[in-house]
Amino acid sequence: MDKHSDVSSIKVGFLYLLVLLVCFAISGCAGVGSTIPQERRISLTETENNQGNFSYGALTVKYSYSLVGGNLISAGSNMILAGKISYRDRFDSLDVRILFLDAAGTVLRQEFVYSSGYRTGDKSSNRAFQKTFAVPAGSVAMTFNYSAQDRAGHR
Repeated sequence: MDKHSDVSSIKVGFLYLLVLLVCFAISGCAGVGSTIPQERRISLTETENNQGNFSYGALTVKYSYSLVGGNLISAGSNMILAGKISYRDRFDSLDVRILFLDAAGTVLRQEFVYSSGYRTGDKSSNRAFQKTFAVPAGSVAMTFNYSAQDRAGHR
């Protein structure tokens, strides 16, 4: 192969990845304004060190969180969230988000918790996260959502 075709292949690959990411963002993701079913909601409590396990599809999140400052209903609060992601299938990329919900289960805001990057290898031991989020006023529950590109093959 010559140098020109290598550059063209990289450009085409990048363009394909960009289109794929846009498609993931548009489809399948519960966006702001969507309603989450009751069985996927995790009630927020204003105590320290709340822990749990959340499973949905191939995703499992072992999490702990603490809410600090403010009042959830009237003024919002800050959340310190830590945990570890498990995903049952092999993947090329995995993005996990936290969704903050009101009393009706409507998504008020979503934030990225974890992003694997593309084909960075299976670092199952390194899927831990710790983040701080501003919890929007009116939030009474949370949930996790994900988008994944399953492993396509090996070179």
